[in-house]
Amino acid sequence: SNEYVFTRQMFGRDDATMPLFGRTLSHILEQLENYLFNCHDCLALLLMIKTAHAHKRVMHLRLIPILDGFFDKLTSLLWPRLKIVMDAHMRSVKMANPRRLGGVDMHAHYVSRRYAEFTCSILLILNSTRANNKKSKEEQAAEQQQQASSTIPRTSTHSGGSFASLTSTSSTSAGDMLLGDLSVLLEETVLLLQRLADHHTVPKKRIVFLINNLDQIITIFQERKCAGSQECTRFVELLMKQRELFVEEELLGPFSKLIGFCQETEAAASTAKQMKDVVNVKVAESLARDFSLRWKQGIEEMNRDVLSYFSNFRNGMEILKQVLTQLLLYYTRFQDIIRKVWRGKPPFAKDLVSTTIILNEIKKYALSI
Repeated sequence: SNEYVFTRQMFGRDDATMPLFGRTLSHILEQLENYLFNCHDCLALLLMIKTAHAHKRVMHLRLIPILDGFFDKLTSLLWPRLKIVMDAHMRSVKMANPRRLGGVDMHAHYVSRRYAEFTCSILLILNSTRANNKKSKEEQAAEQQQQASSTIPRTSTHSGGSFASLTSTSSTSAGDMLLGDLSVLLEETVLLLQRLADHHTVPKKRIVFLINNLDQIITIFQERKCAGSQECTRFVELLMKQRELFVEEELLGPFSKLIGFCQETEAAASTAKQMKDVVNVKVAESLARDFSLRWKQGIEEMNRDVLSYFSNFRNGMEILKQVLTQLLLYYTRFQDIIRKVWRGKPPFAKDLVSTTIILNEIKKYALSI
C-alpha cells in the first residue's frame, strides 16, 4: 500500500507501480509454481488460498485494486493443486490395504481419528472463509466509493504479462468442488472402516469396532465445533444404525429363545385365526420359567459386556439403556402373546415377571448415565 501511494505521488500516475514491481511479482509466482509441484499439504494450500483472499479484501478496503490480478493468478495456481492433492487422498483411502494399517482390535482405529481431524480442519477453514466473505458495512461503502472513483484504475498489467482473473463464480464452484471431495472422502472412509471391521470373524465384534470408530469421529467433530456439518450428521446416522444392530446381537446371547419365539409366533399369527393355534404351550411355559430365573443375570452380563466393549463411557451407557429397553419390549410382546392364548391366568402365572419389576431394575443402571 505504501509503495503504491509513493509511486503515485512520485510519478503522478496510477499505473506506475506495476512496471516497478511486475518482475518481483512474476518471480513470486514462478517460485510458488515450483514449490507446488512437491506440495502435498491440503491444509497449507487451503490456508494460502484463504490468505490470498484476505489480502485482496484488505487492498479493496484501502481502495487499491492494483493487485487483484496477482491474487487471482495466485489462487488459480493453488486451487488446481489442491484438487490434485485431494484426489490423491481419496485414491489412497480407496486403495488402502487393511493388512498394512496395523492391528485391528475392537477399539477405535487411528484411521478414524486422522480422517476426523483432517476433515474438521478443512471445514473450519472453509467456514472461517465464508464468515470473512460476508461483507461488512464498511466494505460495502468502500466498494461503492471505489466504483465511483475515476482516478484509480480497476485493471492493470505488469511487465511479465497480464494476470488471469478468477471470477466469484469460479471461486464458489471451487469451494463446492472441495465440499464434494469431502463427501467422497467420507464414503470412502466408511468403506475402509468396514474393510477393517471384516478382520473380525464374529459379527458382534465387527459392530463394536464400527461403533467405537464412528463414536470417535463424532466426538472429534463435536470438540472442533463442527457438529452441525453434513459430515457429522452422516456419521450420527451410521452410528444409530450400528447401535440397533448391536442391540439385537447382544440380546441374542442370553435371550435368543425368547426373541425367536416372539418373532416366529407373531409371524405365524398373522395368517392364523387364533393365537393359540400357533403357540406351543410347553415352549411358552419353559420360556417363562427360564426368563424368571435368568433375567437379572442376563442384564448383569450385558452390562459387563458393554463396559468392556466401548471406550467412551457415555456412549456405552446409552447403548446399554437401548439394550435394556429393547429387552423390556421383547418381554412385553411375550406377555401379550400369553394373554391372547390364556384369557385368564396361565398355569405358569407365578413364573411371569412383572414389567414394573424389570423397569425398576433398568432404572438402576440408567442412573449411572
